[in-house]
Amino acid sequence: MLKTLKIACLLCLICINTGQSQTEGTGLKGINFFHGTFAEALAQAAKEDKLIFMDAFTTWCGPCRRMASTVFVDEAVGNFYNANFINVKMDMEKGEGPELGQRYSVRSYPTLLYINSEGKIVHNSSGARPPESFIELGQDAIKKFDKSGNWAKLYDEGKRDPATVLAYIKSLNQVGKPSLRIANEYLSSQKDLTTPENLEIILESATEADSRIFDYLVKYKEPISKLKSKAVYENKIWMACSKTMKKAMEYRNESLLNEAQEKAKNIPDRYDEFKSTTDMDYYGATGDADKFLVAAKLYSTKIAKNDAAKNKILSQLCLKNFKDNKKIMDFAEKAAKKALELQEQQDHYINYGRILFYNNKKDEAIAIVKKGLEVAKQKAEPTQMLEAMLRDWGVTI
Repeated sequence: MLKTLKIACLLCLICINTGQSQTEGTGLKGINFFHGTFAEALAQAAKEDKLIFMDAFTTWCGPCRRMASTVFVDEAVGNFYNANFINVKMDMEKGEGPELGQRYSVRSYPTLLYINSEGKIVHNSSGARPPESFIELGQDAIKKFDKSGNWAKLYDEGKRDPATVLAYIKSLNQVGKPSLRIANEYLSSQKDLTTPENLEIILESATEADSRIFDYLVKYKEPISKLKSKAVYENKIWMACSKTMKKAMEYRNESLLNEAQEKAKNIPDRYDEFKSTTDMDYYGATGDADKFLVAAKLYSTKIAKNDAAKNKILSQLCLKNFKDNKKIMDFAEKAAKKALELQEQQDHYINYGRILFYNNKKDEAIAIVKKGLEVAKQKAEPTQMLEAMLRDWGVTI
């Protein structure tokens, strides 16, 4: 399911990011990395009650560079990591890096560390990961940071001031536990929903588009956007609609798909993207080739355009869902070729070669992967994947 929903934001356990003061912009695409010392990052993590994600890298590490150029810039990755972590990049050979590398026993690169505000490792992993796996790794870290039981105890004892309720709802959302009952119970007791505290609770609680609280989110768009930012507000709309889309996928319920898409009109600048990606996800999973292709063409002309990564994603979705459909696979081949023409890097050679092979163009596939192998060697990049593909196709290296 996670891979199916990739470009519709990889529906995650979210806690909307509200602490952008020292991060790199408020963008909706890619990870916003914290600017400051590690001590300042720890203080920010304590303030926001979040974990730190640290990318422990070196400048000469090929997998580190690939993660930086293809994974950290991924929109779904950014949505998830910006919402749930204070994100830090640390060169293990410069500045604070050597001391932190020794403290956390970093022996290989990249090492992906999840650290609490006390400076203790909660979760860690070594080696590069693709976007889906990287998000799953972050979800595993969050599950180990579950504080919802502590807040539940306070709430059940009658401590129901806005700060406690907000913290309780956030802790539930972070680990993927239901929070709507608590939010509805609290908000129904409030005479004025426009106080800053209540607006923040609405923002945090609107995790699904098919809910009364989402309607509050839409109703109070202006004060919430003013309280936080337009980017935070729109990101919340996107994620809530994506979660409803997840339910549509799970239950094969097209009316839920339509509801999610209708609610996504509240972010008009991104509506075409949401409509096309969710249509591809849904109709890909349900096997409706005609509707999938309509959505794929919309995504290609309106969204992917001259974006190499998005053209690659488009081609992969075609391959994943309709590898035996000639019309769709011809379309996938064009998208994969365009991705490579836009950005001559190893993963695009691999992707284009794989799709050519599935389209029964073995000689062309071999030629493309061989070219990718030459380019990788020139860049001093690891070549194992390219070599493995050629061996699988019976080519002697």
